[in-house]
Amino acid sequence: MKNAFDRPRCWVVLCLLLVPSVQVSAASYVGETIGRAYDLESDELLYSETHCVSDDGIKRDVYYRDADSKLIASKLLDYRSGVTTPSFEQHNLYSSESIEVGFEQGMVSMEVIDAETREPLKSAQAEPSQKLPLVIDAGFDFFVRRNWDSLVAGDSHEFQFPLADKESLVELRIQALGCSYPTQTDQCFRLDVANWLLRILVKPIELGYDAEARRLTRFRGLSNIGDANGDGLVVDIRYDYEDLGVQACQNISNNIGHTSSVKSSDVGRILLARRA
Repeated sequence: MKNAFDRPRCWVVLCLLLVPSVQVSAASYVGETIGRAYDLESDELLYSETHCVSDDGIKRDVYYRDADSKLIASKLLDYRSGVTTPSFEQHNLYSSESIEVGFEQGMVSMEVIDAETREPLKSAQAEPSQKLPLVIDAGFDFFVRRNWDSLVAGDSHEFQFPLADKESLVELRIQALGCSYPTQTDQCFRLDVANWLLRILVKPIELGYDAEARRLTRFRGLSNIGDANGDGLVVDIRYDYEDLGVQACQNISNNIGHTSSVKSSDVGRILLARRA
């Protein structure tokens, strides 16, 4: 049996600020953010992500499209369970799998589901430890901003993070560090596993924030978008905060039926080819 960390799988299902189960309506959703993911070594565009946020901020749809603008994945976040602990569903066309994570009545539920048969491939529940805060998916962005001053002052913070693929909660650590890319405005942080032994095996993720606005500008490391083998893409995501308006989300919604007809095997081959 292979070690859980012996290849670069998507060990952090993390798309900060990252076939939808609800239809996006132009009346309630507006486009807020676009992230463009480039290969960390070649700087080739691999995919983009468009974030559509409800007027009340409770729900967020994220649409992932390849370099040819074809839909390859989507995610729905629901913040009713807490700003740092949103429930989410991520549907991956490239692997025909869906990931669902929820937090209710003090328990975290995690499932990996076959998108075609809806049969659970992996399923687990876990009770978070009272010693560390629980953070789920994009709730990490709120966690960073909530602890901004102490992080910048040099403190590190540990928290629990659900990994549906591993059917468990893992302890992660974040701390401030200098940016590896040229910038005069960003404050960077390093995200890695808290366990020192696993830290040797798993490469950290670098996060860049605009120091004045305190919002995410860069994500450098293993993506939550993978290829047909389940291996994560190592990317440099650059975020733009644009007033995309209602029409941007409406256009994506109108095209879902067309783009979602792309076969997952075709998407996997495209992403594998872009990595090669």
